[in-house]
Amino acid sequence: MKTILTKSLTALTLTTAFSFISLPTAQAEIIEVRGQINYGYSFNPAGVTQYDSGEYVLEITQRPQMPLVYAASTWRQYSNAIERVTVSVYDSEGNAVSVRQPLAASDLGEPTTNTLYFDYGYRSNYTSWTMNGMSQDGFNSQLNLNLRGPRDSLFASTAEFPRFVNTPQYVNATLFSNVETADGDDVVYIYGPVTEVNYLTADSDGDGINDDVDACPASDISRSVVVDFTDTGVTNSVDSTGCSVTDKILACQADANNRGDYVSCVSHLAKQLRKEGVISNTEHGALLRHL
Repeated sequence: MKTILTKSLTALTLTTAFSFISLPTAQAEIIEVRGQINYGYSFNPAGVTQYDSGEYVLEITQRPQMPLVYAASTWRQYSNAIERVTVSVYDSEGNAVSVRQPLAASDLGEPTTNTLYFDYGYRSNYTSWTMNGMSQDGFNSQLNLNLRGPRDSLFASTAEFPRFVNTPQYVNATLFSNVETADGDDVVYIYGPVTEVNYLTADSDGDGINDDVDACPASDISRSVVVDFTDTGVTNSVDSTGCSVTDKILACQADANNRGDYVSCVSHLAKQLRKEGVISNTEHGALLRHL
């Protein structure tokens, strides 16, 4: 080590439990979709409300760890995709319009159809959230949210899980929620261009842990641990709090008064990681050799 950093990151001490996980391909997050209303209506026992202008705001709460259930050459589908979709509608003057909300997944019994489907085609991209099932009272519930846009404008990435671009140029966004209740049918239909997509629960470092619950929101998530500019070859795992092995070593470095403190801290860290089964005996030795 060339220099000892100023003390910081005191929360990352060896008292932290080293329960490590692999990086997930999906996580619980809220996607906000904003758009302009070209046409829409809300129908419920209180009456019918129609819209020909204004704005809609949809908050889509996606569930964590969605399993991929099928993949073809151009489309993919994830199961257990969403927990709820919250609908807000505003008139042309910005006043909120009362809209009865679709049922959440927790309101439905089993079995349910709860998927995120997306198709990245030759000319356009398409995605659809679907949640259909029976309410706890035994009534049908259907929710479908569809986004379609020009190729390369809808998804920022589809490598492992679809990430949506911000300020897109989508063709349309529609929400259809038909909820049969003891009081009658509730239907919300919205049609109009999407103007903005935001991730309300950000993951700045891309480690699979949202910033709001990430103990290390700016993690070093390099594939292997680097000590003093030397690649040790040790897998840089991320723990359940969002901190990588490298983060832990940097915390030792930052809290050390001198080189002896730093070496002692990393030695104890390596021993604990080996005991927890996070690193092997060989990797344990590699960390110590590069101090």
